[in-house]
Amino acid sequence: MSLSTMTLGRTLPAEKGKWRVGAAFSSLGHSFVAAQQARADRVVRPYLARLPEAELKQIGFTADEIAEIRLLRHLPVVRWV
Repeated sequence: MSLSTMTLGRTLPAEKGKWRVGAAFSSLGHSFVAAQQARADRVVRPYLARLPEAELKQIGFTADEIAEIRLLRHLPVVRWV
């Protein structure tokens, strides 16, 4: 079947262009996921700061990440989560 059969002589593009609304929803979704991850990090970091260094290494944290976690040791633990 020809590409111009149902288009009154006009040809259809081979590929569709990006849908701007779809790109906006995609961007919004990525922003939402990043915000939720940041929120989860804020809640979990004080708990991680109280763990011994050996356990943090066993979980898979590097020395630099452990040093960053130790900086947040003074934050209060959230008990209402």
